[in-house]
Amino acid sequence: MDDNNGRDNTNTASDVTKKCFFYDVKHSNNSARVRLWLKVHGGLGDHIETVTLTHADLDGGGKLVEVNPLKKVPAFLTDNGLKLFESFVILSYLEDRFGDGRFILANVEDRALVQLFVRIHDIYISSPNCTQPNFSHTQGCMYLDPYPTKYTPERRTMPNPIVRASKLKEIYERLCWLEENIQSDYMVGDRITHADITWYPTCIFMEILLPYVFGWGQIFHEKDHFPRLTRWFETCTSNEHFASVRDDISGVLKSQQRDGRFDTVRKVALDNPDIKWKYI
Repeated sequence: MDDNNGRDNTNTASDVTKKCFFYDVKHSNNSARVRLWLKVHGGLGDHIETVTLTHADLDGGGKLVEVNPLKKVPAFLTDNGLKLFESFVILSYLEDRFGDGRFILANVEDRALVQLFVRIHDIYISSPNCTQPNFSHTQGCMYLDPYPTKYTPERRTMPNPIVRASKLKEIYERLCWLEENIQSDYMVGDRITHADITWYPTCIFMEILLPYVFGWGQIFHEKDHFPRLTRWFETCTSNEHFASVRDDISGVLKSQQRDGRFDTVRKVALDNPDIKWKYI
């Protein structure tokens, strides 16, 4: 059967599942933005089932690799059997299929600005844009070990301190751009949009790891360097669903911190005092 756009929506018994399946990892910032959208939207439990994976599942494959051959989260299986990955694509699907317009602003320039905020995040912070060994996203400078450990396999290590420091500088410069361009208590407009949903989970990593690993000040809790971002972070955290996602991510990161996960990266900074690591 064709829908209004001429697409064939006919399904057979062999390729239709009863629900959509969302593959999630509790402390993944990119998964968390999908989880956050689902929480804030609400009411989709009858349509979407969440499959929570562990860190080990990312390397092991299993169910995940059947949906995303890149072995990354988030991944999503629609009730028509379509396999989706990349958080932006999954959120676009959710918005098109289940969205009620609450996250979409009326003004065309506001909508464009939201997309710019999302693209800045996805291109310059959260994606390595390459699946080959030893390519890593910018955010990885905060936690990827310089040599293989139980948390970082060989292909994901970041051995070069200059590369790490350059990525850290990128984080700082993108935060400066956010501080300059954020519009109000929310990033764009007067309510939650995809800009807030995208950036908030990643900023939880920064909130915890930039002070602990590199000695930064209490980012998102100070008003000397990033007062507008601090106000934005406080506004988002006052929402119960954002706060829940913060608890999810920070709980895992703090547990890993107690286990010594980030100590090797701290040592890189300590062993290279001539490189700039601290920005605020």
